[in-house]
Amino acid sequence: MAIAEKKDLYTFPQAPDATSPEWPGTPIGAKNTITRTKGRTLVHDKTVDAKPGLFKRLLANAFEHIATAKETTYAHDVVIHGLRVRAITNSEHLIGYWKDNWYGVDEWQRITGQKPAETPDVLVVALGRVPSEAEAAYYSRQNDTVIFFNTSYYGQLKSWVLGAVGRKLAVEYGIHSIHGAVVTKDGKGILYIAPTGTGKSTSTYGVMEFPGTRFHSDDWVYVRYAYRTKNGKVLSPARILDGGEEVARGYQTYAWLEAHRSSDATVIGRGLDDREVTTSARELDVDRPEAYAYTSEKVFYLRSNLVENFPQAAFDMVRSRLENAPDVTPEFMAENKATIDTVAAKLTGMKKAPFDTMDPAKLRTMVGRFFAFENTRAMLDITTVFPKERVFTNPMEPARIHAVMLIKRNFDEDVVIERLSIDKFMARLLVGRTPAGTKEIVYNSYRAVDDKSERAWIDTIEAKGVDKMWSEYQKAKDKPETLNEEMEMFRMLFKSAAAYDLNTVLQKDKTVSSKMEAVHNTMRVIVKALENTKETFRYGIEDYAELLSEAKERATH
Repeated sequence: MAIAEKKDLYTFPQAPDATSPEWPGTPIGAKNTITRTKGRTLVHDKTVDAKPGLFKRLLANAFEHIATAKETTYAHDVVIHGLRVRAITNSEHLIGYWKDNWYGVDEWQRITGQKPAETPDVLVVALGRVPSEAEAAYYSRQNDTVIFFNTSYYGQLKSWVLGAVGRKLAVEYGIHSIHGAVVTKDGKGILYIAPTGTGKSTSTYGVMEFPGTRFHSDDWVYVRYAYRTKNGKVLSPARILDGGEEVARGYQTYAWLEAHRSSDATVIGRGLDDREVTTSARELDVDRPEAYAYTSEKVFYLRSNLVENFPQAAFDMVRSRLENAPDVTPEFMAENKATIDTVAAKLTGMKKAPFDTMDPAKLRTMVGRFFAFENTRAMLDITTVFPKERVFTNPMEPARIHAVMLIKRNFDEDVVIERLSIDKFMARLLVGRTPAGTKEIVYNSYRAVDDKSERAWIDTIEAKGVDKMWSEYQKAKDKPETLNEEMEMFRMLFKSAAAYDLNTVLQKDKTVSSKMEAVHNTMRVIVKALENTKETFRYGIEDYAELLSEAKERATH
């Protein structure tokens, strides 16, 4: 018997028993796993360190289960932006995705030439069928450990691990973890930061239709802020020693350098090739920082509904392991006939296996299953969608960020694109309003921090007016240190690149005939913003066509 979902448009096979965290779905792709939890766990606690004895209890219960349960337990080390991360799990689904998603230790060393630490920097333990524990997720910063019980949903595990790695990188190296996507055009990087459902993936893949573009990342990037020395070297600071004593480390180095411009203090950091560089503070041009993005994933974990806008992604998805691909009902197929027919026709028209010889009814059902449930996931090797030379395949190859797009979808506003002042930029990130009306600080719900107490503090300054938030924030003496860490690095991002508000609402334009045309025009707006050098740059529904017109283009050349 299947479990019906959303007006019987799609269903999932029923669980075999009351405790299984995962079970097989109807075959599609290389494998299809249904997970009991398809989103965030009911219990999600990032304040373990504030509760004496909790971490030891969790770890003891985890290891007791491993020792006494008669089941296979897997362990595998990967490298995420230079840090070694070990996963220990009894989930066949999680270990499969874990190995697909990241660079293994040997792979990392072969591609980057760097040798990671011998022991793990971060540990993740994910165990199902543990009767003494609830469905839950825990994080300890003091121990750099993430513990999951009774969930096999990979999305939360991946995001919490990235958050745990991010905290360590920020505090110790000043490296900024951002929930965002990057694509470059003519060597200039565009960083998209956005809540789900506003067009982050669409904008990333959409810009790739322009010449001179390279695909960098889809969901999460590591950004290093760097300064040039007087002799042209580029250095991303990690530690500062003054008189032999450490005076700043990680994200604290930026403000220290701005306050001590003529100091002879020693700055220890990394060059773009990740080799250690040492210089004097007075040698750095601290007024003109630069931002460099590095990709995090080897293979991208993304929503399979990408095939709606980019059908060619189906060629790799059909070979991928899938997570939560449902069965579709005749009602769904009828309601979505036009989209399914369009995607199926494009796939057969490409005259490539396996779709060129697939039974038409089977192909249409497969296409429907890819996008019926909004959180069906696949692992996508992006080099099967774009040629290898158009993809950043070395995780230590930097992309310099020239423009940052804060994407929103607000049909009540007519503005399409606007260059932001620091006050507007920081207020947008602090509030973090999503299309659903919820709030996510810096549009990242997976930061490894106590975001509830951070939000309560932000509410006190938001109450004084959104336009005053950044000035109130700077004056405040009681801000949470984890929030200070995050916003200090976003302050550096603003100093390093042009920041824009992008409102993906071109479907409001009565001259736009389809969603596809709206997407294409939005991509052209993004490219024009990347070329812009003016502080004032603002276009709305009524005048954005001027920005795109050929006459305007000729006038700007």
